[in-house]
Amino acid sequence: MIFGFGKSRDDEEEFEEEIEPVSFQGALNGQPANLKENARLVKAGLMPAKNIVTDALALRAEFIRFEPKGERYQVLFYIDGVASPGPKLSKQQGLAVIQIIKLLSGLNIQERKRPQSGGVLAELEEVPYQLRVSTAPGQSGGERLSIKAIKVNEPLDRPDDIGISEENKERIRELAKGRSGVILVSGPPNSGTTTTTFGVVRSVDAYQYTIFALADPEHRELSHITVPDKKDDDTFDDELRRIIRMEADVIYLKPVTDEAYVSSMLNVVNEIAMIAEISAKDAISGLVKFCKLAGGVEKGVNALRCVVGHKLIRTLCDQCKEAFRPNPKLIAKMGLPKSTKMLYRPPRQTVDEDGNEIEPCEKCDGVGYFGRTLMLEMIVMNDEMKQLIISGAEPAKIKALAKKQEMPTFQKEGIRLVAEGKISLDELQRAFKSS
Repeated sequence: MIFGFGKSRDDEEEFEEEIEPVSFQGALNGQPANLKENARLVKAGLMPAKNIVTDALALRAEFIRFEPKGERYQVLFYIDGVASPGPKLSKQQGLAVIQIIKLLSGLNIQERKRPQSGGVLAELEEVPYQLRVSTAPGQSGGERLSIKAIKVNEPLDRPDDIGISEENKERIRELAKGRSGVILVSGPPNSGTTTTTFGVVRSVDAYQYTIFALADPEHRELSHITVPDKKDDDTFDDELRRIIRMEADVIYLKPVTDEAYVSSMLNVVNEIAMIAEISAKDAISGLVKFCKLAGGVEKGVNALRCVVGHKLIRTLCDQCKEAFRPNPKLIAKMGLPKSTKMLYRPPRQTVDEDGNEIEPCEKCDGVGYFGRTLMLEMIVMNDEMKQLIISGAEPAKIKALAKKQEMPTFQKEGIRLVAEGKISLDELQRAFKSS
């Protein structure tokens, strides 16, 4: 079944309005899908795949996952980062859906034992999407498939779009000065690290500084950022040197992956400012990983200007959030500003004064949350911080110094968002428990 929205009442009966299924419009890599040669697969998998993707997009899911569970497949929809169960499929149905999505995404449907990645353009109710697809072999047989759904007309390519505050934008601008050092953005896979990194890049004043990019912007707009032409025989070192000769101030790099890549970065660390992402749990984990790739703590720390960690948190629906007057003891306990008079939470009332059930909010469908915003932590490499890290200090001491020096922390960012009425205390606690 395809979920419907825009509920109305007709003769006191509610109904769900059917919407047209999603249309798939070609693989991102340009590989044509030969549907005629795979007619049996199309018959078995195309409409179920369309229905599942349609339901997910209609519910605002940013991720769809197909997980093999014994003789069945469980589909999960991730809405604002929270998993919600989708349909359960038989193993045969699940495999058919996965294979047709692979075919439409320009992937090799014969290959099931190695990871693949690709994607397909799609449209639902005149809204264009990029569906970025990745596969991996399942641990107990079968094949896992994930879809990242990106709204093309909502690229999240500005700092304000993702919630980087004015104060943090100014910090980033200061750190990018001087044509030297690395600003490293750290986060686990599928946590929005690339989006956060792009927001950090866009926080640098492109009118004041010359910015080049070697990273793939995917669907985002590189406004006032130069992408140099790549020569076939160029190495990474060649690309860096050529950009430096063009008097660039800042370069946005591809993700940090290995020792050779970091070695090339260290070779020019005093000639250009670099911004890059690294796959790690949080800021300290990213710092440790970078230092290891750099060949030593002192080498790594001296190359870094700062490490940025990030966490996405659900924002309250601005159509139905409920104001309440907090207890003064709660304000003091949470470290909220003493001037805080009101806090906000999802609506708790489900019936009106006459005992009639209240219609759920049309915007958030009664969830109470709509969208997510960013919390940042930063470990800035000033002299005192460098000395502490080089001395082999435990993570707790590094965090304590960051807090003492009033660097951004998740706790500080979370309290600010609660005080501004953007998030609830319950959601803040949930975000920390799940990390």
